[in-house]
Amino acid sequence: MKIAIYPGTFDPVTRGHLDVLEEASLVFDRVIAAVGFNPRKVALFTPEERVEILRDAIREGGWDNVEADSFSGLTVDYAHARNAAFIVRGLRAVTDFENEMALVLANEQLDESIKTVFLLPSHRHLYLSSSIVRQAAELGGRIIPGSLPSLAAEKLREKFGF
Repeated sequence: MKIAIYPGTFDPVTRGHLDVLEEASLVFDRVIAAVGFNPRKVALFTPEERVEILRDAIREGGWDNVEADSFSGLTVDYAHARNAAFIVRGLRAVTDFENEMALVLANEQLDESIKTVFLLPSHRHLYLSSSIVRQAAELGGRIIPGSLPSLAAEKLREKFGF
């Protein structure tokens, strides 16, 4: 069975993330969308809220071979704990590539048995990011149309009171 981890902060999960998750669900037998805890990032949503939003989006997508979970520590260690041989990463623009390549090289040094697979979101969501969506909500009191699954949009409105 081919198991993949799709790690991210998902703060909040966007339609771009879901595009990548859907593609991964077609390639792998099982995919775990894993909310990672990064102590250097200040998150808007708690890990529990992000997992809840992901689970709801996964139900909406109808992906029976996808689950949501959370973890802390190294992604390769979490992949081992879940018997995953693959890490899925989404690539948006060329600007993502340098950072993503650094992660791949570090992960290969930590464990060369775990392979990284890059997938692209649809062209409509290619430049969409959680940061942009949060900023539009915080500064403009608006949700970018089509950027979020329904529960994520609802929770973002609650956080910023609009």
